[in-house]
Amino acid sequence: MTPARVAEAIRPTPESKGDGPDRRSEFERDRARIIHSAAFRRLQGKTQVFGVYEGDFFRTRLTHSLEVSQIAKGIALNLAADPDLVEAISLAHDLGHPPFGHTGEAVLHELMRTHGGFEGNAQTLRVLTRLERKHNSYTGLNLTYQTLDGVLKYKTCIDEAAIAAVPDGLVKGVYADDWPLVETVMRWTGTGRQRSFECQIMDVADDIAYSVHDLEDSLKAGLLTAADFRRLPPARVTRDVHLKLAAKGHTLSEATLHHELVRIADRLDALERTAGKAARKMLTRDMIHEFASSVTIQASGQIDAAPANRIRIEILKAFESYHVICNPRVTSLGYKGKEVLRRLFAALDQGRESIGLLPEDYGEDYERALTDGNEPARKRVICDFLANMTDSYAMRFYSRLFVPGQGSFYEIL
Repeated sequence: MTPARVAEAIRPTPESKGDGPDRRSEFERDRARIIHSAAFRRLQGKTQVFGVYEGDFFRTRLTHSLEVSQIAKGIALNLAADPDLVEAISLAHDLGHPPFGHTGEAVLHELMRTHGGFEGNAQTLRVLTRLERKHNSYTGLNLTYQTLDGVLKYKTCIDEAAIAAVPDGLVKGVYADDWPLVETVMRWTGTGRQRSFECQIMDVADDIAYSVHDLEDSLKAGLLTAADFRRLPPARVTRDVHLKLAAKGHTLSEATLHHELVRIADRLDALERTAGKAARKMLTRDMIHEFASSVTIQASGQIDAAPANRIRIEILKAFESYHVICNPRVTSLGYKGKEVLRRLFAALDQGRESIGLLPEDYGEDYERALTDGNEPARKRVICDFLANMTDSYAMRFYSRLFVPGQGSFYEIL
């Protein structure tokens, strides 16, 4: 597989460039459309790991996306890929994530299980091609097929059979309604069911960003200390690392896993002795450079970090998942988000009584689906509305509906 070239860029709906000089490439125009989209702005109010209300230090979906873009651009330059295309894909890759992090994703899938499901990557494609409004001559942002191909991490259809096959979890892929578009994208780009060259760059940059940056955030929050890295890893961490590495053809002993964790603690302790308050930043800077600079086209033909660094990335991801994402201090707040989304979904799906509760454009779509007797389309309107919400907007909307004395006539919906 080779990188996409801007000379081959094509859009679903042909466009003229308009009056005046415009020296931007088609991929630069895609990047601009993503940055100027409402969905991109909303990322500033969506949880990455720690709730956006926990403080100004911690990363949001927006800052995470910017960091992924920066890492991915460096990798793209090393691998002779188009940096503007890779940046556009990286900036867009999380647009479909709902409020309240992965907890929000899980509850929306639960609510939509019998109506097409919900999944963040699938929702990203829907945002880019249906929900964003840019021009009256097409739906979505009319991004190039190459950019759309780059956000397709999972080229499988989320149909009834796929959902039934995974009774207790999310199904990665694309909504059945969007599958014809995906087939068109694959035909134009020639990548087939494989991830595009640029998608692979974005994916490894995403892994690097959240494995290292989540470490920094967790150390700042006090949910991780150097002492945690020195203890023998819990059995679940070892199991999760083995499962991930087995899929990539790697193996790892428990002793080696523990040794890698102790090495991180040693590096952190050494930096704290010599660099003081800059220790965390220096640790994350060094690790990102080590991981990103090792990304190459592997013997398998796939783009990834060098095997030793891929192992370290997977160890960090599993370790942080156990100590942070599954920490009761984090999950208890996620539970609140679940209940907020469940109650909002129920309140907004009461037939004609709900039309007046929705903003005008969503209300029109809901009424149309209601009139047509199209239950999946009706549910999807509510799901789209909730998935678009920021964490704080979801809480405000909840308070407006359910908390006496809250909400104002002047508040914009």
